[in-house]
Amino acid sequence: MGEYISAQRQNDSYLDKIAETPCSMPLSAVEKSDKFACLKQKIATEQGSRTGYLATNIPCFDQALSGGLAYQHVHLIATAYGDAAATGFILALLRAQIQQRPNAPIIWCSPRFSSQYGHICAEGMLAMGINPGQIIFIHDPHPARLLSAFEEALQTTGIAGVVAEYGLLAEKSDQWLRWAQRLRRAARAGDNLGFLLGPPASSTGFETSWSVASLSAQTAHLQGQQDYSKDWQHDWRPRWSARLTKSRKGYLAEADIYYCPISGQLSLLNDIAAEPAGQASFALPATASGADFNADFKDDAQPAPYLSADLSSYAS
Repeated sequence: MGEYISAQRQNDSYLDKIAETPCSMPLSAVEKSDKFACLKQKIATEQGSRTGYLATNIPCFDQALSGGLAYQHVHLIATAYGDAAATGFILALLRAQIQQRPNAPIIWCSPRFSSQYGHICAEGMLAMGINPGQIIFIHDPHPARLLSAFEEALQTTGIAGVVAEYGLLAEKSDQWLRWAQRLRRAARAGDNLGFLLGPPASSTGFETSWSVASLSAQTAHLQGQQDYSKDWQHDWRPRWSARLTKSRKGYLAEADIYYCPISGQLSLLNDIAAEPAGQASFALPATASGADFNADFKDDAQPAPYLSADLSSYAS
């Protein structure tokens, strides 16, 4: 009985202390906003967050992404089997990234004889305005080992971008989700862009997800570009139908775009109609050595011999 009374007195004294403690005044809306901003800044500092974006130069995409493709994240670029649109789209984005980091290499992880989504070659790199000597290829027939190399490259600083072809690995949902978590953590440790290339797959765990398909010149012409009817058959610039199917920002967008290797920029397909007739954008791009393709192919002339010499040096 005495023990019960002693315990009851202790509880009463504890309640008396709580009652004597002054209650904190409720915060106003302004104070709550300031406190939340301070906490947000503190978390960003502790995590070492770097705010950086690669603008796509397409207004609807940059607006949906709040500036562009975020660094330190992995972006999923999907396309149909046998379509090289996603590969070209990634190369166009890497060309813009190289303009910001001229001497930074690109790491491309793929099977040695992969051509399901476009085959990377020196001639194609030159046509896209990229120096083939800046690309480091990592070949392995097993997709899991390729993603392991991709994961390690994501954690490396000073790289323009890292690309990996995941193949059929995305069909195994449990492994795919684990890889998505691993790659997301790895990307946060580096300072570059990560791109995953392959068939349509689950976008859970990735910053953005894209679907890219090729557009023919005739299809582009039939979309109401009457001012473009004179030269559309001779325009060799690649055209794609790009859709932003998922974004952590919560906004989606889609647009028909084209890529100009001379300027190194993506543009809306409707902007072609506003171009002056016969302007230099139809000319072939310059080589890595600075020579002018337009002079070499003038009047159906054969290309100069230095082209093959340049390509052989890159291939070696």
